[in-house]
Amino acid sequence: MKGLKKLFFRETRDMLLAETGVIDTETADISGVFGRVIAGDVIAGMMIPHYDRSPFDGYAFRSSDTAGASEDSPVNFRVIYETRAGDVSGRALGKGEAVKILTGAPIPEGADCVQMYEKTTFDENTVTITEPLEHNRNVIRAGEDVTAGTILAEKGTVADAGVVGMLASQGYAEIPVYRKLRIAVMSTGNELAEVGEPLQGSCIYNTNRHMFLAELARCGFDAGYAGTVGDDTGKTAALIKACMNEYDALVITGGVSAGDYDVVPDAMEKAGVDILCRGVKMKPGMACAYGFSGKKPCIALSGNPASAMTNFHCIARPLLRKYAGERNYLQEIIKVRMTGDFGKGAKGERLLRGRMSIEDGVVCMRPSACQGNAVIRSLAGANLMVIVPADHGPVREGDVLEGFMI
Repeated sequence: MKGLKKLFFRETRDMLLAETGVIDTETADISGVFGRVIAGDVIAGMMIPHYDRSPFDGYAFRSSDTAGASEDSPVNFRVIYETRAGDVSGRALGKGEAVKILTGAPIPEGADCVQMYEKTTFDENTVTITEPLEHNRNVIRAGEDVTAGTILAEKGTVADAGVVGMLASQGYAEIPVYRKLRIAVMSTGNELAEVGEPLQGSCIYNTNRHMFLAELARCGFDAGYAGTVGDDTGKTAALIKACMNEYDALVITGGVSAGDYDVVPDAMEKAGVDILCRGVKMKPGMACAYGFSGKKPCIALSGNPASAMTNFHCIARPLLRKYAGERNYLQEIIKVRMTGDFGKGAKGERLLRGRMSIEDGVVCMRPSACQGNAVIRSLAGANLMVIVPADHGPVREGDVLEGFMI
């Protein structure tokens, strides 16, 4: 572990991503596939729709029979039957005949156009039109939405409602997905008290426990709390080892700096974790340790909430998303115009948290007032992070910087 070079966060992230594998797969019922990561390309086995159909209620005709129709010279047709969605098409149309057709119903044999009710006059047995209708007018063609062989969902896609709808439209009852990551959250520090307990002396509430359980759930992972340990290397190592055996990944907060009681890195090694990163050139979020036990990530972050969450968004979240099988695991970088100042520069990269706004069609952000390592308030409602390059100096209103949504 000694001698590991501190890199900028994107270099650190990419180095760790190169070592990150992918979780195993399982099969999910269509009713539970929303939010899951698709484990293989899903191919359309049939056209959607699989027949020519009407987009609305109206009448179906042969377009050749409508030639010459006008207000001055209307054309009358005999209505031979009615067809609805789900019906089997009746007999073919003959010359001068029409079929009453409802939304989604199949276009009758011989018909090749539809006119909506509102543009006709009709009674029980006849319908009259006053304009010619060209071939395929108001016809939804078979395969217009999806053709057979189309990739409905690519491997690594997170299934949203639209993807679920496409899969259901093909009749897929079961879908191959990556297994949902089970991630343990572990807290360290003699000073921690659990929410609901009275605070004693200089103890503080275990904020990170609840914050990271919530954040991991938001990411779509199954998160569980493994427990809290004091500043004891042996006990910390034992809990780390137990977590790495039971869970797919572990997120630890606290005990990761360089102080006398920061025992987590040593405990990780003692638990058999191969540490690849021991700090990053960024503020906040510099203090951290990343490693693997087999293919399972072990992520140790600062006990300071803002520092821990900043590092998580920059490095841990992309790592876990790749591990979960997602194909688009990196944040999309966007240009952000600053609408406020931030007076501190940094030798390393600095990450500023804030809330996005759109002004004159441009993505903007005013930095949260308090950007300190331990400040929780700046996290509440923040949805955008801006990257201030190393040696940039103070940020001024109007500066355009790179950022990403969180």
